[in-house]
Amino acid sequence: MSERIHQTLVEQYQISELEIQTRKNLFELSDEELEFLNKYRLVIDGHLDEVVSHFYTLLSRDEYVGLLIGDSETFERLKSGLHKYVLDLFSGFYDAEYVNNRLRIGLVHKRIGLEPKYFLSAERYLRKSIDVTLARLIDDAAVLDKISAILEKLIAFDMSWIFDTYISSMLNEMNSLKLKTDLYVKSLEERVRGLSRLASKDPLTDLYNSRSFRDFLRRELLLAKRSHTSISIVYFDIDDFKEINDTKGHKEGDHVLKSIGKILTVIARETDIASRQGGDEFCLALIGCELPEAQSISKRLIEKFSAEFPDYSLSVGIAQLQDQTDLDVDGVIHRADQKMYQAKKSKGCKICI
Repeated sequence: MSERIHQTLVEQYQISELEIQTRKNLFELSDEELEFLNKYRLVIDGHLDEVVSHFYTLLSRDEYVGLLIGDSETFERLKSGLHKYVLDLFSGFYDAEYVNNRLRIGLVHKRIGLEPKYFLSAERYLRKSIDVTLARLIDDAAVLDKISAILEKLIAFDMSWIFDTYISSMLNEMNSLKLKTDLYVKSLEERVRGLSRLASKDPLTDLYNSRSFRDFLRRELLLAKRSHTSISIVYFDIDDFKEINDTKGHKEGDHVLKSIGKILTVIARETDIASRQGGDEFCLALIGCELPEAQSISKRLIEKFSAEFPDYSLSVGIAQLQDQTDLDVDGVIHRADQKMYQAKKSKGCKICI
């Protein structure tokens, strides 16, 4: 008992990354489709209240639902939970943490005795609510059809985990599968690790690329949640970089980008994550770092850059993890990016927090 309460549901059920990927394959969920869905995260984020309102309007047609909810406080908790669930669908991360949340949904509803038929009807209402909301926000019918098709598969993927907690025999099957595949997983992980080293770096600066950076940051956010530590994000670019390329040539532009890669390698601590986001935009995740220290590191960045390139300048934005429940990778990067654009309002090197 004492061991179980210190384990996540994924750990209790011994669900491996291989099992998660296998199930994605079963539901024909490709990385490309999930990345496409993630592009519309900010679109749906601004209209979650509409989705939730439409969903409960449909759901409340059944009198049993009102009896099941019971009171206003429970209703508010359910709405808050649905907000997070819908946002997770567009999060871009469908890993062990994502699966753990789905298992928890199934476990909670199993404990209160909710029949599977209500899950299935709610799933249909939710898809309809999302479709109706997006139809008002997106004019391209082909895009809407693609999003709807991906969501259909993704929600079915979710339901498969939710119903695992209803069917105890599935747990034994998963345990057996893990024992049989452990050796294969270890050998596969070694091969994947070797390929990941090649695929994770930007070839020009030797920094992590945007995709790898988001993956690493996601893991660090989960660790920060458990250890109650802070993370600061430094986002910056080179002012008038296009003009540098146009007037002095791409060779000079590449030289500047490479130099920034070297500077970040020097100033970044062992635990930090430095990346090139694309073009002349860079992002540095400072692990266990509060805003004052992040500002100090940013000043060192500017000093070293200005010493080598006195005629150029950087615009720097800094954002900090808001709290230990803030696991939104895109959100914290976006906040730092917005601060960078505020810094651009002033000429010369500028830091905005």
